[in-house]
Amino acid sequence: MKPPRSVAVVLAIASALCASSALADPPPPDPRLDTGGPAPVERVPTSDPTGGAYTSPTLLFIPAGAVPVWNARVTASTELQSPSDVHAGFRPGLGAEVGLPAGFTLAAGTNWVGGDINPNTGNTDFNLGLSPYLQARFHIAGSADGQGFQLGTSATYKFVGFEGDPGEMEVGLSAQYRQRRFELGLQGVVGKDFATTDADGEVHAYALYRVIPQLGIGGAGQVRTAIVSQPGETTYDVIGGGIVSLTLAQYQLGALGGASTIGLAQGQAGGLAQVFASARF
Repeated sequence: MKPPRSVAVVLAIASALCASSALADPPPPDPRLDTGGPAPVERVPTSDPTGGAYTSPTLLFIPAGAVPVWNARVTASTELQSPSDVHAGFRPGLGAEVGLPAGFTLAAGTNWVGGDINPNTGNTDFNLGLSPYLQARFHIAGSADGQGFQLGTSATYKFVGFEGDPGEMEVGLSAQYRQRRFELGLQGVVGKDFATTDADGEVHAYALYRVIPQLGIGGAGQVRTAIVSQPGETTYDVIGGGIVSLTLAQYQLGALGGASTIGLAQGQAGGLAQVFASARF
């Protein structure tokens, strides 16, 4: 028994529509369900075995890159210099950084610069030896993976002691060129003391070769020269030496061994050792 003609027509149309749908291009995937393809690259990767552009292999250099967003990085350090000013041969420090959106980093901490002599007691005043600082950094340019050319700027306010010193401001510009096997850094800093007319300029530089991605060796140095100084003050300081940096996941260890003229009469130099350890959370 044949189906009615109307039913046959409906079945024919349905069959044609099914065939057309099968031959047509499939609909685009729903982006909400798409889990394939490479994941987006972080602005500042946290998995870089070289430490990333937000780290530096030496205490002498402010990194160009920003700390990863909402990550905190804590750094403990110390300097040993001999001979040196009797109140500044041992200089420990502690600082913390927090990564903010848009490439900003905020930092704060303190260094020990060797207490001055209190004129009222004739003894070393601990309060005059602490050097607290506040710092803001901005990652101006650089690839998201932390490699290649990186450019950043910083503004640091610091003061010595808690006896009313108005402190000083330093503005820096940091440039780095980073590859898996090597990296170079060059930095310029201009500082102005608010208590006097003193002002100075500094140049910092380093070069590092990586034996493996996590371990690098090289050299670093800085030169400070007075732009405006008071009579009897030193008009320049020099620091330099060999450096080593080891990065393991979010942890970093670094050291410098060399010489420094800080705290000494003009023309004299002492041996210098710097060691630091940092952890990112």
